[in-house]
Amino acid sequence: MNTQPISVLLIDDHTILREGYQRLLESAGFSVIGQAGNATDGYQAFITLKPKVCIIDLTMPPGTSGLECIRRICLHDKKACILVCSMHEESALAIRAMELGALGYITKSCSSDILIEAVNTVAEKKPYLAAELAHSIVIDTHLKPQQKINSLSHQEFAIFTMVANGMNIGEISKNLHLSPKTVSNYKTNMMRKLGLTKLADVIFLSQKYGLSNSSSHQ
Repeated sequence: MNTQPISVLLIDDHTILREGYQRLLESAGFSVIGQAGNATDGYQAFITLKPKVCIIDLTMPPGTSGLECIRRICLHDKKACILVCSMHEESALAIRAMELGALGYITKSCSSDILIEAVNTVAEKKPYLAAELAHSIVIDTHLKPQQKINSLSHQEFAIFTMVANGMNIGEISKNLHLSPKTVSNYKTNMMRKLGLTKLADVIFLSQKYGLSNSSSHQ
């Protein structure tokens, strides 16, 4: 019988939250083998440490989206066990995270018991959704038209978040390792799909979904 504790990697830009999660998880018998404060470092830590479960926040410093981190991790390891722990309760974000490969999604307002239950469930490669999110996702996917934001490709979504956080074409080009012309084309397609014409519209929509760093976040 395997008695090894479940290894966990924490990716969140708030040190005090990471340390709090570590104390809580270790007191419950988990082994926190690493921490990272942004998505880039988090991806590298995942490659190096090979945790059983990776807990990821979505809102992090500009250019280091938690969703992009999920995408990169799952491209590297399709069997990765990822649990999103975010302040955002929007069903569109939960759907996007699950589409990219996350197995679970809970909010930072959940109880410690929920966090522990979610980590155990995801470690068994089973999906886990906070009850309120599961309910809203059912409503959004079956009773409402598909959210426009979910129609974006991975690159278009990444550019959407970067534009919303004030990055220009050159900065996005360098961050995504794409030519400025390619970034400009993705940006045009993104604006068209979302029905937006002005930068202010991008910022407003990103704030609605909690994807702009000008929004308050935990």
